[in-house]
Amino acid sequence: MGIKEVFKTTKPVIGMMHLMALPTDPKYDPQGGIQKVLNRARTDLQALQEGGIDAILFCNEYSIPYLSDVHPVTIACMARIIGELMSEIHVPFGVDVAADPMKTYDLAAAVGADFIRETLCGAYAGNDGISDVRMGEIERHRIEVGCRDIVTLATLVPEGARQLAERSIEEVAKTVTFSLAPSALLVYGSTAGSSIDGSLVSRAKTATEIPIFASNGVRADTIEDILSLADGCVVGTWMKQEGKFYNPVDSARVAELMGKAKAVRGDL
Repeated sequence: MGIKEVFKTTKPVIGMMHLMALPTDPKYDPQGGIQKVLNRARTDLQALQEGGIDAILFCNEYSIPYLSDVHPVTIACMARIIGELMSEIHVPFGVDVAADPMKTYDLAAAVGADFIRETLCGAYAGNDGISDVRMGEIERHRIEVGCRDIVTLATLVPEGARQLAERSIEEVAKTVTFSLAPSALLVYGSTAGSSIDGSLVSRAKTATEIPIFASNGVRADTIEDILSLADGCVVGTWMKQEGKFYNPVDSARVAELMGKAKAVRGDL
């Protein structure tokens, strides 16, 4: 399925469901337990949907710092949370197990996700050290677990990282498209919530016919400009209370953002 078939709109706005820290994560609250994580997720889900978001992306965001080989308990807990919320989810939803593409597909298969977001190719250096994404193994695993037809949102260059062999954004977009043919490619800023470079979106679009999404830096004051260039976007931090990363989602901020997105799309 394509972008429009899954998201039921042009230029979709995907809202992040930042799950709180889970067992074995440094920030996990053992006293509150999984019930605390589930309660917060339910509250954020309600706020996102009340605000009119197009789709929701579940991610173990507060597992910071991330693992390249995520513990099984992480995806077990994520699957439980999504399963308990399933009857309350009324928009398309996706999953991202940061930063483990294999387990992202495992989770997607388990919960029947509509799409995934992940870094599926490349070699990078960043805060977490050296990352070598084994594209061939990941792609075969996707097929093996039954996710052949799932919509894939593939990162061009992850936030907070640099390519080990610097290549132009055009070259990356062209080669990723040739090797994987993902449903969309993601352009990031340097850190969570930071603005993207609009010229990177424009340059990537010259190299491929695959949709290009902005994957951070989306705010009420930037979404019109972003959607004038990009084919969709992912937003997280700005929708939180006071625009702070660890705060709950604010439905009023979601509604403000979506009002401007719909105006750009001509939905109003």
